[in-house]
Amino acid sequence: MTGTEAPPTPDHRTPAFVRDRLTTTAYGGLAVYAYLLYALGPLLPLLRQDLRLSYALMSLHSTAFAAGAILTNLLFRRIRTRVGHRVLFWSALAALALGSLLLATGLSAAVTLTAAALGGIGGALLQTTALAVLAEHHGAHESLRARALVEANAAASVSAVAAPLVISGLEGAGVAWNWCLVLPALALAAMYPTLRDEPLRPRTAPSGRSDRSEVATADAADAPEPDRPTGSFPLRAALCGLVVGFEFCLAYYAAPLLTSAVHLTDNQSSAALALFYGGELAGRLAGSRLTAGTGSARPAALVAGSLTVAAAGFLALWLAPTTWLALLGLVLGGLGVANLFPLTLSLAVSAAPGRIDQATARVQLAVSICIMLAPLLLGTLSDHLGVRSAFGLAGCLLPAAALLLAAGRRRPLPAAASSSGVTPHVPR
Repeated sequence: MTGTEAPPTPDHRTPAFVRDRLTTTAYGGLAVYAYLLYALGPLLPLLRQDLRLSYALMSLHSTAFAAGAILTNLLFRRIRTRVGHRVLFWSALAALALGSLLLATGLSAAVTLTAAALGGIGGALLQTTALAVLAEHHGAHESLRARALVEANAAASVSAVAAPLVISGLEGAGVAWNWCLVLPALALAAMYPTLRDEPLRPRTAPSGRSDRSEVATADAADAPEPDRPTGSFPLRAALCGLVVGFEFCLAYYAAPLLTSAVHLTDNQSSAALALFYGGELAGRLAGSRLTAGTGSARPAALVAGSLTVAAAGFLALWLAPTTWLALLGLVLGGLGVANLFPLTLSLAVSAAPGRIDQATARVQLAVSICIMLAPLLLGTLSDHLGVRSAFGLAGCLLPAAALLLAAGRRRPLPAAASSSGVTPHVPR
């Protein structure tokens, strides 16, 4: 711990969690990103219907989105050494809004695939920047960092719930679904005038230095350290990738499954995804409470419990003979996956002390690869085997994630990581 971090109280209680201007700015950016990200789930079946796409070509949109994210995360460290957090944040939000508007045109598969890739680039840059800032800003204690990441995802869940409701509302009113994609640009127009002066500089950073001067010393500060985080970090990064891959299999293929298995219409299935996102919101609100205070549950234990609930929801959705059971599976699935990403990200970051930007980018790379491959493979199998048979692939990701969780807990953390979860400060 450095002198710039909040010192422990005499009785070693966890420092108070503060939602300051930096925190709310990061939450807001992540909520805009989540709106577009989770709108793709209910949008893609409608886009498939409009453009007469196969399941594989429909899934290529999520692949293009993830490919843009992979490119961003491969280059993130190099970009970060030259550009400060504030410039990255607003540039990423603008790219996300532009990709959303381009996707709204719905002119052809080539145009919408390009739009998805642009959205992936902006979204990954926005998410990686915001999560890295939050992880460092609230990094004085592991429970504070976990709470910030869980709350950020709770804010994102509000947008996730809104996306299918807006789409189904537009469809019900006889308005084209494309108009829902204008909202990210409107959010940017609302946020920028009021929040543009926030420097997005975590409080652990030394005072009196500009963001650009912090960036200039990053390589020098990182030079003595190994190029890649070691120990349990690779296992925890892979765990994060698998659980997000599972989440997006549900987000992108729950609607086609409901249409195929329980014979809902495309519009009904898209609207039903609000149950999945509502389950996520409820789970993240509960997760915020579980990670709060001195008696907070350990992230690894919460991950194990979440995997169990997610498995129950998946089985109910996949094998449901009736509509009500399938919808119950959606809710349980949302509850189960709700906190898997923020908690596994917190576990991964704690295994890479002092290298939060780099660790977050590497986790996002693993996540993007899984988002790219899992839905695409599911779409290809759906074209050949049917949606219900292919959907079983998603369930295989959960036991694999459980094995990685168990293996990661057996590996020791790097020596620099203290038992309290405090992350040593590296100037940036």
